[in-house]
Amino acid sequence: MNYMISVKKCQRLFLLPVLLLAAACEKDSDTNNKSVDPVIVSVSPESGTGATIVSILGRNFSAVADENKVQFNGQDAIVLDASKGELKVVAPANGQTGKITITIGGITLEGPVYTYKEPAKEYIVSTVAGNGTAGYKDGIGFDALFAAPEGVCLDAQGNIIVTDRTNNRIRKIAPDRTVTTVAGTGENAYADGPAAAAKFNLPWRSTMDAQGNIYVADRDNHKVRKIAPDGTVSTLAGSTAGYADGQGTAAKFDQPLDVAVDGSGNVYVADNRNHRIRKITPSGEVTTLAGSASGFKDGTGAAAAFANPSGIAVDKDGNILVADRANHRIRKITPAGAVTTLAGAGTIGALDGDAAAAKFNNPYGIDVNANGVIVVADLNNNMVRMIEQGKVSTLGGTVSGFTDGLGSAARFSSPVDVVIDGNGTVYVADLGNNRVRKIEPM
Repeated sequence: MNYMISVKKCQRLFLLPVLLLAAACEKDSDTNNKSVDPVIVSVSPESGTGATIVSILGRNFSAVADENKVQFNGQDAIVLDASKGELKVVAPANGQTGKITITIGGITLEGPVYTYKEPAKEYIVSTVAGNGTAGYKDGIGFDALFAAPEGVCLDAQGNIIVTDRTNNRIRKIAPDRTVTTVAGTGENAYADGPAAAAKFNLPWRSTMDAQGNIYVADRDNHKVRKIAPDGTVSTLAGSTAGYADGQGTAAKFDQPLDVAVDGSGNVYVADNRNHRIRKITPSGEVTTLAGSASGFKDGTGAAAAFANPSGIAVDKDGNILVADRANHRIRKITPAGAVTTLAGAGTIGALDGDAAAAKFNNPYGIDVNANGVIVVADLNNNMVRMIEQGKVSTLGGTVSGFTDGLGSAARFSSPVDVVIDGNGTVYVADLGNNRVRKIEPM
């Protein structure tokens, strides 16, 4: 009996290590099975357009491309290359934002969300008129000559009105690229009268009202001039350099740089050295809409501050948009005079993105279309920028120079003013190149 008990004990002692070994083997088997399961570690980039090449890093993928089924929000992606640790795939061209999944040998892995972005628009830059040589000559396209073209605006017929600064003339470029002279003798002086006898002193920018009158910021005459459709030049407001509100020639400006007109015929003036935005009624009464001493401050009327405002435009709602040059910002003034900041961090740079964080370097000229799209001549960045739906982007320009072609490779030299037409084409006064250029969406 004792012998039998001893045998059973021996059997149990013998079986225990065998069972422990079997359990350990089973545990190791489970661990090994888990170690060979595929795993997604990271995806780069996690956002982009359709057709973006995306790198998926991980473990235990199939090295055979076709054995890895990759989907973006349920839509099949093309696997370009495969290894155990990385898959290179093409985001589906017409996909939608959603999670990336990978199926390998019956196992489906869920990865991060891939966010689809609108593809960046491309633009083409070309020359409308001028050939780079500073001079004065009417003609067609490249045969015409300008000397520091400072401003551009459009009339109802699609003609480009050019303030040809150093030539002291107002010029016109027809849709067929024929350049003619609207007004000015070329002499640095002041004289009202018939267009051919009128004299300007470094005219800076111009604008046009619905009746076909051209208004000119005649900088060094410190006046705002008016060219009627029959060519007669007169003075709307201004006299000697200074600051004074009042009627017509009793008012004073100090280097008015730009003008814009609203639907009621009121003319707004970027009064550079007075650091103010002024308003002239059709009868010639001048008042101050906003601004006081040089500085930066949002607020209403005289409580707001600008620093050398150089560009001005009026949107469809009657708001005045200002290129606040020395503050490196784009500002907005309501008809009641309330000033806010639309774009620009206030520090010098060339940064696209969210409007509040974007950077400019002496934004100089500005325009806005009926859809609220704003374009800016970013002077010292040698770029033309766009503000749309709270985002800033670059339409064209890199470093200073002259190059036509794709916007991302084009070059400007001190672009000073812009105007945008109903088709989205932007015309640019390219001062340093003595040309008028255009930027068209592809």
